[in-house]
Amino acid sequence: MQFVKYVFCGGISVFVDQAVFYLLAWLAFPALRLSDPVARLIVSLGFSVQDVSFEQLKVNYWIIKVFCFIISNSVVYLLNVLFVFRGGRHKRPVEVAMFFGFSLFQFFYIWLGSLLIDRFGWEVTYANLSMLVLGIATNYVARKKIVFKG
Repeated sequence: MQFVKYVFCGGISVFVDQAVFYLLAWLAFPALRLSDPVARLIVSLGFSVQDVSFEQLKVNYWIIKVFCFIISNSVVYLLNVLFVFRGGRHKRPVEVAMFFGFSLFQFFYIWLGSLLIDRFGWEVTYANLSMLVLGIATNYVARKKIVFKG
């Protein structure tokens, strides 16, 4: 049952992460090529997508992922504490620091995603979603076994 709750709360966090990611990639820090499936969807709905150089796309991808990291991890921490795990293994400040500390490993996945975009020509959407799956799996194990009581 705990894993089901984790997946549900994680789903909410992923939704927040993706909403922030695509809103910023579309409106604030352009990071979608016109060939990207989400960019094509936006265009098909009658909106425009700003064309961006590949170099600017790579920079904006990292900027957006930092925002996503902070926002989505804050959301999932609150949901995990309220609905999934029992706290008490560590004092609250240590728990929060460990939660975000282990979550920093996601930046390895962000780097890996940028490598897939840069070296292998993946669309941002495919790299982004692939790295989310890796993050979900590793975060569950670290949070369950190390950060929270279980």
